[in-house]
Amino acid sequence: MTIAYGDQVERWRQRDDAPRASRVLVVDDDVDLRSVLADELRAAGYAVIEARTGAEFLDHLADALFSGERAAQPDVIVSDIRLPGFFGLDILECLRHDRWRTGMIVMSAYADRETRERVARLGTSAFFEKPFEIDDLLAAVFDLNLGSR
Repeated sequence: MTIAYGDQVERWRQRDDAPRASRVLVVDDDVDLRSVLADELRAAGYAVIEARTGAEFLDHLADALFSGERAAQPDVIVSDIRLPGFFGLDILECLRHDRWRTGMIVMSAYADRETRERVARLGTSAFFEKPFEIDDLLAAVFDLNLGSR
């Protein structure tokens, strides 16, 4: 996977209001993609939590929920739709039902019309069809982070 940084992302990284400790939960069973996303988000100043399955995704959310600390909750969730053990949209739907206000970015290599409509109904902030440009996803995370301040 080749990453070509755009001038815009580099400018964002240098801004005074660039994120420094915002938490991003990255969920994907593809270890290579998850690692690249996590590394790039860390390089941009984010604290990153990684999960590879739906069960790990739920574990991280439960830890955040039951810790009682706002700082433990992710500010942004970046999740694949198809995860071992769970359908990622089912988890995101539960979060919306429970009124979590965490920004959500969804990605998938398998997005039919029905899935895209469901993603839109959930109020996700962005949808990325794999393969996608890493810079575009970084920009979406950055925009969500600024909007949550």
